[in-house]
Amino acid sequence: MWDVSIRPLLLGIPTGLIFGFVLQRGRFCMYTAFRDLFLVGESPLFRSYILALLVQMVLIHALAAFGFLVVQPFAFVWLGAVVGGFIFGVGITLAGGCASGSWYRVGEGMVGSWLAVIGFGLGVAATFWGVLYPAGRALRQYVAPAGVTSLAGMAGLPAWAGVLVFLAVGGFYLSRAPRTRTFTGWSWRTTGVAVGLVAAGAWVTSEMVGRHFGLSMTGPSGRLFRYAATGESAMLGWGVWMLIGVPAGALASAVLAGEFKWRAPEPRRMAMQFAGGILMGFGAATAGGCNIGNSLTGLATLSTGSLVATVFIMLGCWAGTRVFFGGAR
Repeated sequence: MWDVSIRPLLLGIPTGLIFGFVLQRGRFCMYTAFRDLFLVGESPLFRSYILALLVQMVLIHALAAFGFLVVQPFAFVWLGAVVGGFIFGVGITLAGGCASGSWYRVGEGMVGSWLAVIGFGLGVAATFWGVLYPAGRALRQYVAPAGVTSLAGMAGLPAWAGVLVFLAVGGFYLSRAPRTRTFTGWSWRTTGVAVGLVAAGAWVTSEMVGRHFGLSMTGPSGRLFRYAATGESAMLGWGVWMLIGVPAGALASAVLAGEFKWRAPEPRRMAMQFAGGILMGFGAATAGGCNIGNSLTGLATLSTGSLVATVFIMLGCWAGTRVFFGGAR
């Protein structure tokens, strides 16, 4: 048996490597997915996201039914989900990528994304432990009753019935997708299935170290930056090792595809990306997760808070696109 102290590393790093590889091959960025819905009313990447969510949802609830996983929605911190989600959405607009999109682009050599993830990690750490803690705490003190934490439970349905509702609605949406040509990377279908499988697999490897959750980038980003500042070994865990694996996996994918190249935007744009990262970090820490922890992993548990946060992430993204870049049809 592996020593318990190194098990998070041995399970987290491979999960992150595979996740980063898939993100880069599929060009999976939820900022792009949400933005394109606003700009053109249609988004192959949004379909990838919906498919990934459904694949993960079915698999983890099936595994939970057989006792292999513990799957449960988390507390509904409603004001944090609303305000934090909106701020995160505005932040990804300035950063030019969501949490996962920014982290995988680090592996492609995009200097602006390096600044975005630095800002993200600092923003999370400052909200958890630093100068932004009072603001985050003030927004997170409003907790909804336990009876409304689950979308299925709120409707008086068992979890499996809630999954079937998502499958029906999501499947209908995907069935009406127009045919689109893929110019680079994978098709939206391949990307969606791959991300969903990796997300479900992350639940399994995370469960093996006693962590009852799947992919997440907010907490791990904050803990990674706190570890870098303080050297506290307690900050290291499955999530941090998974996170470290993401840009490494994306680098491997980019090199194999001949797509790695150091690129840096103009200084003003890099400053915007750093500022966007700070907003992302505060928003995600306040909302209880980013586009991965809430919109992908949390929503797969049928968490009401994750649905609310996702809606406001999208609204913040659309507002930021209009205000900062004049986005309109």
